[in-house]
Parts: sequence; C-alpha cells; structure tokens
Amino acid sequence: MNSIYTRIDNLGRENRNTIYRIISKKILEDFSNGIFRTQDDLAYICNCSKATITAFSKAALVSGYRELQIRLKIEYENNFDSNKSNINQIEKEFSTTIQHLEKWAIANFEKIESFFSGNTKNEFHIFSGYQTYYSTYFLEDILEKNNMNVRLIKLDKDIISIKSKNYNEINSIFILSGRDTDSLRGFFEYVYNKNSNIIVIASLNWEHYLNSKKVRSIYFDNEHFSKGYLDRNFQLIYLWKYLDFKLNL
Repeated sequence: MNSIYTRIDNLGRENRNTIYRIISKKILEDFSNGIFRTQDDLAYICNCSKATITAFSKAALVSGYRELQIRLKIEYENNFDSNKSNINQIEKEFSTTIQHLEKWAIANFEKIESFFSGNTKNEFHIFSGYQTYYSTYFLEDILEKNNMNVRLIKLDKDIISIKSKNYNEINSIFILSGRDTDSLRGFFEYVYNKNSNIIVIASLNWEHYLNSKKVRSIYFDNEHFSKGYLDRNFQLIYLWKYLDFKLNL
C-alpha cells in the first residue's frame, strides 16, 4: 500500500527516535482494528505530548494529526472494508458449496450404502477415467479399512487380467466422467454382460444409456458444480467420507 500507512510504517522502522516507533506501532495496531484515536488519546497512550504527535504527523508528510487521521480513515475504507466484504462473500460462497455437497451426498447415499453394505460378495473393482481417478484412492482406503477386498483398475494395464476374472463374484463401481470414457464404456459393457451387480457414478450425458441398462446410477451435480477435475473429485471425496462415517457407526 503506497500510502500514508506506508509512511507511518517507515517512520517506525527507520527512525531512531524511540517515541516515533511507539507512535507508529500504536497507530498501525489501531488501524488494523479500525480504531482512530483522538490526538489527546494517542498522546496519553504513547506517553508523549500532543506536539510530538503533530511533529510525527508532519514527518509523515501531512499538515498535522487531523489530516493524518482523515487520510488513514479513507485508506481503511478503500482497502480494509472492501477486503472484509470480499472475505464475507467468500465465506458465504464456501458455506453454500458445503451445503450443496452435503445435499448431493445425502440424496445419493442410500444407493451407495446399499451397494457396499448389502453385498455378500466381498470383492470390489473400481473403474475410473483419469479425471476422477484421484478420488478413488480415498474410496479404496475406506473399503479396505472396512475389510473389503478392493482393486483399482488401471485401464491401460489391466485389460488382460480383467478378462481372466470371474465377474459373477465381483462387484463393480464405474465412474464415468471426463473425456477418456470410450474405453470405460467398453469395460462397462464387458462387465455388465458378465454380472449386473454394478453401481455407476456418471455425468448426466450418460443418463439415457444407463437407464437402458437398468443399473444403479448416481449423477454428478452440474447445477452447482463445474464439470472439471477439481469439482468432480470434491463431490466424490465428500461422498466417500460420508460413506466412511456410516460404515463405522
């Protein structure tokens, strides 16, 4: 801030006059809390005369303490008030985002919980594209913690081993989101033809296709969240954490 604030700060840092340092420190401390004292109050607190306060003000290149105080108030209103307003807006938006995450997780939780807790088969395979792969590590940890046999399928490496598996004995979780879902669709068709014990979390553009397959499906919230990497993973991680709480009740 190239301003009266900076001049006062510099007077406290650079001046050998100890009382100037005390005055500078007190003015800036009050400024950060939105306090603007009278010259009498400041002189009393700093244990100096009003003349010293005036001299300090002139050293800050203003006509006197009254002008210094006015300019400090203007800078506070122009900077700190707007910053507080921005912070309040950010906090409000963050709180709203958390509410939307919670609402989405609760609305879809029954499907995901029944899939994991209602299965007698204890082996789960997780299929995800690149966009949401990060979140699957959290799901893997949660399921393993609850004594479930879990495997994250890597699309570029596991195609041969998948064909050797008996999917009648395996539960499958598919996350269909992002641009690399063509190969995922092929995996889905293969597994679906072997065993329909599947749950899918997908973008809304998959709705018609998945309805034709009659599998349990959960759709990402496009109304309150973007379709990008960050928002998709946050939605999933929030859902996984909710699952973690419920499985450990």
